[in-house]
Amino acid sequence: MLDMSSWPEIQLGVLKDIHLDTKNVRLETTSTQVEADIIEDLFVNEDAFGLVLGISQIGYLTHEVPIVVKRGTKYVVVEGNRRVAALKAIQNPMIVPEFEARVATAIKNIPDVRALSTITVKIAPNQSQADQLIAALHTSNPRRPWTPTRQAAFFQAQIDAGRTYKQLLTRYPTVDVRRFVFRGYMVNLFKGIDYREPALDDFLDSKSWRRGLSALARIFESKEFADITGIGMDDNGVLTKSISDKTFAAMATVIVRGMLDGNINTRSLNTVNTPRFSALMSELRQLAEDGVSRGLDEVAGPGGDPGGDTPQQPQKQPPKVSEPPTGGTPQPKPQVPKKPTVVKPPPKPKTKYIDLGQIQVPDSYPLALKTHYEELSQIEIQRFPNATFLMLRAILEKSIKAFADENNIDIKSSGNNTKGFVQLGHALTWLLDYVKAQGATSLIQPIEGVRSGTLVNFTASSDALNAVNHNHKFRVDPDEVLHMWNSIEPILRYVMKP
Repeated sequence: MLDMSSWPEIQLGVLKDIHLDTKNVRLETTSTQVEADIIEDLFVNEDAFGLVLGISQIGYLTHEVPIVVKRGTKYVVVEGNRRVAALKAIQNPMIVPEFEARVATAIKNIPDVRALSTITVKIAPNQSQADQLIAALHTSNPRRPWTPTRQAAFFQAQIDAGRTYKQLLTRYPTVDVRRFVFRGYMVNLFKGIDYREPALDDFLDSKSWRRGLSALARIFESKEFADITGIGMDDNGVLTKSISDKTFAAMATVIVRGMLDGNINTRSLNTVNTPRFSALMSELRQLAEDGVSRGLDEVAGPGGDPGGDTPQQPQKQPPKVSEPPTGGTPQPKPQVPKKPTVVKPPPKPKTKYIDLGQIQVPDSYPLALKTHYEELSQIEIQRFPNATFLMLRAILEKSIKAFADENNIDIKSSGNNTKGFVQLGHALTWLLDYVKAQGATSLIQPIEGVRSGTLVNFTASSDALNAVNHNHKFRVDPDEVLHMWNSIEPILRYVMKP
């Protein structure tokens, strides 16, 4: 148990006596980072300037003091790096060039800047107890690394501050600078797209977008994505790609919309072998092929701007003049005001693939079942609705049987069979009895609805599933496929968790 009451407090000079924790950056390396870079990063990515403004407006609050630990002859901040960075900038705005003018303006409201040149700090007895404090305040892991996005943001801040890619390679020889810089470039590339959908633009400013960046990185760092788009980074840190801006914008729209809808996340893309990842790559590959067939994709240059991709703006012409009468002066024709053009947002594209984001086939289930799900993820609903419907029927029956096998239950022995054969109706009846016995009441209605055919839409019943398999006059459309999927999806999620 920590007893901080015995930790001594001393006064230290902000600029000379206190040092920021170079290990606090947690860039998956033990090498020392440059303190100036850390200060800059805290201002760019952690809003240290907001603290400067707060101090200038209401003063420096002392209800919480920075915690330091002594390493050799130095006092190093282990808790309160952002506050100390703000105080250092107040004493010397030039240490953050990008914010220098704003800091200098803000501190004009501080009556006595020199009064903040020394502050009270509390000294942790050792690093172990300091780590316990950090763990108690922030996480169960005393040294949790930054997320990949946070690591990329650090290096993006360095580039935005004017440092070159090669300078960063020299400055951080033991860090995978290339990977982080590439991530920073790619995130900015996605954020720079004009999505033409207010919901997507709003999403890019949300916390959900930031939480989803790990899944996004999994996409653009994959070999499949690189093969489709030609996106990479050369030895000078310049982004290149082989598709047009228009085609990339179409791809980005598909990806960001999937993130917004919740079917692209770290669960659905936990590896590049998941059905959702395969479906996404198929869709992106089709967009790339469509771009080539329409003549949109020319090889992109070093900056990623393909030649001929951006249409030339027509040159404005001077107003036409009428022929004047003899001896007269030409007069411009009166300009008739044009009616404002009403631009309608593009219609939301129809769903092309089954969303398998919440479905993960356990490793203990048969490989054949995993293969079925992977194939289902790649069938285009709009083009092949009946093939998709047939797959749904097969997968529902086989998934229930795999679930029963995993629980060492023989459906046939439960009495649910016809002449020793277990079909879809038998499997559904057995599962209904099973969930009732297990107390899984939320599954009763979905199973009963599919099993009995009492749902409003006939195509969401087992009768329809059997009809598509046996009745040569029965067919479905894409909307009916999606309706069926929405009906059986909670059942499949349940049987995928034995």
